[in-house]
Amino acid sequence: MRARLTLTLLAALAAGSAIAQERDRSALEAPFDIWDAHLGEPVTIIPPIDVNELACGTNGGPYSLPLADPAEFMTCPPEASGLREVHFSYDDELDYVARAMESEYDVLQDGTTVFSHKVMVSVLVSEDGIIEGIRILTDPRIPARERRRAVTLMRNLEARYGDWSLMCEDLPLAESEMMIGNVFTKRVCTGTSPDGEATLRLDARYLRKAGQEAVNRETRELNSTYFESFSRLEMVRLPYEPSPPPVRDVR
Repeated sequence: MRARLTLTLLAALAAGSAIAQERDRSALEAPFDIWDAHLGEPVTIIPPIDVNELACGTNGGPYSLPLADPAEFMTCPPEASGLREVHFSYDDELDYVARAMESEYDVLQDGTTVFSHKVMVSVLVSEDGIIEGIRILTDPRIPARERRRAVTLMRNLEARYGDWSLMCEDLPLAESEMMIGNVFTKRVCTGTSPDGEATLRLDARYLRKAGQEAVNRETRELNSTYFESFSRLEMVRLPYEPSPPPVRDVR
């Protein structure tokens, strides 16, 4: 009897493994992500049922006024360009389902990510409700250990837009900025789409700003979170122009 039960269990496990291998891995992708928000389409293509945290964006800061539907975009204040930022995050319900079923980690979206980096995403909308731009910023709210590698997303984005005639420049430190150890990154790339209808700006930073000293002078304790590390993409349709990242204290 015990041998029969063992064989039955092994057969069930084998069948389950075969089903898992044959499962369409795309079924665990976010139902709507930032790459689905195409420039020139109406903002109402964003399905409220398939996203979380639909709200007015604040250019990389905490989102502000919640929105029940993207059609409420006029509630959001306009930026200097006249465009209004609508923030959203990915529907992570399938993540919890996958974890409950002990699915392999590599099929999980793990929240709102781009190339496995935690990010904040939003669309930039004109008064007539058209998506004129997208904005992606590595999430500054993540633990310091993960935030250190946020700068590396820049490499993925440069590769993704390699046919946009990118012009990249490594900038020097400003007077108030400092290296982290013996290294720093302060890189900016700009480019135009192959069809000439859109432009983008990529920024990456890994450095310390004024006041972000590595060691507290009074307590001599390590300030492990005192640094700036991010990657940022802003893409817009012409005649709009991508904006530089805002200046913020990220300690």
